[in-house]
Amino acid sequence: MIIGITGATSGIGKEIKRLPHQCIEFNREHGDINDCALVYSKLKQCDVFINNAWEGDCQQNLLKYFFEKWKDDPKKIISIGSSVASYKPTGTGYDDYVNYKRQLRQTHLDIVDQKTTACKSYLVNPGVTDTKMTANQDRKKMTTYDVVEIVDFVLNNKLYIPEIYFYVE
Repeated sequence: MIIGITGATSGIGKEIKRLPHQCIEFNREHGDINDCALVYSKLKQCDVFINNAWEGDCQQNLLKYFFEKWKDDPKKIISIGSSVASYKPTGTGYDDYVNYKRQLRQTHLDIVDQKTTACKSYLVNPGVTDTKMTANQDRKKMTTYDVVEIVDFVLNNKLYIPEIYFYVE
């Protein structure tokens, strides 16, 4: 299995690279993450696209772009969303992040509604995860490895599970 991934230099993406699959990365050093055609040109030969890097609406745009290119191919697109896409967060200062993750979720749901495509979209929605973004938050956090275990479950499961939410209790 060949995995294409955005945002693999730290956090969840860096941990995903430890899975026993060939990974092809698209990071800032390769160009603008908002240039969907450029990202696709680097990752198009992959079996799976892991839509991890978050910068504004790039995840939503990349999901649409890859799906349009792959809809007739038996490939997977796994977007790393967030649990904040479905509830009102308790913290403040993350309005842009919350709004973009909600837009990503809506784009994913629009794709899932098509039902008959060969390419499948998956949305993995972790709760608070110990990354650079949450480093200053004093609360329970899951590790990036916890998130990768769920990604690995999606990668290797024969069932189509379009959306998964998980949290630390």
